[in-house]
Amino acid sequence: MNATNVETAHAPAHEWNLTRFAGGSITEAIGSIGAVVLAIIGLAGVLPNLMASVATIIIGVAILLEGLRLPLTSQVRGVTTGFFAGVTGIVLGILALFGTSTQTLLAVALIVFGASLLLGGFELSQGGALQSGAEEIEVLGFGSGGHVLAGLGALVLGILAVIGLSPLVLTLAGLLCVGAVFLCYEMWTSRGLAAFARK
Repeated sequence: MNATNVETAHAPAHEWNLTRFAGGSITEAIGSIGAVVLAIIGLAGVLPNLMASVATIIIGVAILLEGLRLPLTSQVRGVTTGFFAGVTGIVLGILALFGTSTQTLLAVALIVFGASLLLGGFELSQGGALQSGAEEIEVLGFGSGGHVLAGLGALVLGILAVIGLSPLVLTLAGLLCVGAVFLCYEMWTSRGLAAFARK
């Protein structure tokens, strides 16, 4: 089998990766918009505990999806920190929604998200490019810096919230920050995919 046949044989797999990457980006972007809107509503004083709990669950799902998607579409291999952080955030969000110590649980979830974004930023920077045939699409590295900065911010706000300094306000602000970073990252990713598709 010559090189042309080998490239043709692998083309469906590369196209599947691109399709999966794009589909995940759209899903995460929609979730990020929802989380940002809920955080803003909560900061406005409308059912802040409920808004923060639901936003936490949504962001947990977004981080989980990114953690599942990254190893399939880049040079990063194995289970990423995003997978565990997403599952943890979802569980904490559900417990905060139906349980007690809501503000503490949400603050801990924010710390988990912050740590995940911080580590995930380094994973993205080391992940290289999304491979497609003989070409590469540099979309994974676009959000690494934003992930690191948002991770540091979420960590600081989460720790201050756990200490007890306006915990609900700080948690909502942190969730707003994380949701906004995810939204910007997914928009940048979609832009990169669109540019690649036009080649």
